[in-house]
Amino acid sequence: MFKNSLNLILVLLTLSVTNVSATLITSEDFTSGATGWSNNSTSLINGDRVLGGFNLFGAGAFAQKTFTLSGNQTSVNVNLDFWKGDSWDGESFFVYVNGNLLFSQSYVYHQGTQVAGQQHASWNELLVPISLNYNTTATSLTVRFSSSLNQNPTDEWWAVDNVVINDNVSVPEPTTLAIFALGIMGLASRRFKKQ
Repeated sequence: MFKNSLNLILVLLTLSVTNVSATLITSEDFTSGATGWSNNSTSLINGDRVLGGFNLFGAGAFAQKTFTLSGNQTSVNVNLDFWKGDSWDGESFFVYVNGNLLFSQSYVYHQGTQVAGQQHASWNELLVPISLNYNTTATSLTVRFSSSLNQNPTDEWWAVDNVVINDNVSVPEPTTLAIFALGIMGLASRRFKKQ
């Protein structure tokens, strides 16, 4: 009896695990340009169209966009590819979500390889994949990209590509059933002990 009860408990606990379902909010690779951003300027890096880039996003530049969420989610994943270009000298790239700073990283000019922008021998470009998670039950999500660059975009610049946002909705499995079954088993075991 004890072994069967233990097996039943394990099965019910397995069923009580909460699943997470992801819904795609946006997937933007800027192949056809950009829409809805505070700055929709695009350029090419190695034949790939990106938001921002050389001679576009330098000192003071930012790109921001607001997306609609269901409000049923518990968290949101924000993924993107960030390009650092040319003469960065310790400046940082920032990602904000709903006004909260989620990513801040500094870079220098020699990181990466020469692929775009100025053809200076040691001013390189670096592609950085960024993946962030943000807990929210809000019905909108504002994503903002910016930097601490202090020179014009022909000297140092940045760009983003492949922006993908998913919301995550927790779907509870039969947790209530598991708790109910454990209670019944407890009552049944007390009954068998009395006999």
